[in-house]
Amino acid sequence: MVSQYLRDFMLALIALFPSRNYITQIVRLLYETGGIDRKTFHQMYRDIVDPDMEYMLEKLGVVFSEDYVKLKFMSPGWMLASLYDDIFGMLDNEDFRKRISEAVDLEIHDPFEEWLYIKIDTVLKDPAHGYSARIALKELVNRNTVTSKELVDKGLTPGEAYAVADVLKYLGLVEHLDGVIRLTSPLIDQRDKFERVLKRVGVLGGE
Repeated sequence: MVSQYLRDFMLALIALFPSRNYITQIVRLLYETGGIDRKTFHQMYRDIVDPDMEYMLEKLGVVFSEDYVKLKFMSPGWMLASLYDDIFGMLDNEDFRKRISEAVDLEIHDPFEEWLYIKIDTVLKDPAHGYSARIALKELVNRNTVTSKELVDKGLTPGEAYAVADVLKYLGLVEHLDGVIRLTSPLIDQRDKFERVLKRVGVLGGE
């Protein structure tokens, strides 16, 4: 017998996953990265954030300055985004997901892996940075750190190497400082999911 009340809750929760909802996606991305420069934010969401959506984001605590877009600490958006630290952890357990999936007659995927897929798929489809991102991600899957010089040795120009490092940083995939590009701690801790997503999008051989 399907638990209807639990099913309604799970449908509502899934609808607010960062991979499924642009409002949640934006506040989670700003929460993970500490902010994004205004030009990059516009490029990422130019066809999505209209004046009404921007108004809602501001009410949630998103600050649109001339040069940067940030999320106020402990604002409603901050608190919403921070919930996913625990939700990702809770739904990381495959046995738990299986039990709840059977109870509500829904296929519940790992939300962290879904979110990771959205971010990586987005950058790979970017005409300006997709090729560079593919090279950088392939290098990072075998080690935690790569330098912009090493990416140049792989065929990128210095400008392309620095630009793709910043794009990956704005997606919360890497840290980038002085030409050193390092996977974020969550990706290092969940390298299996990182590798699985890279196989899914064709960066690595496999499925």
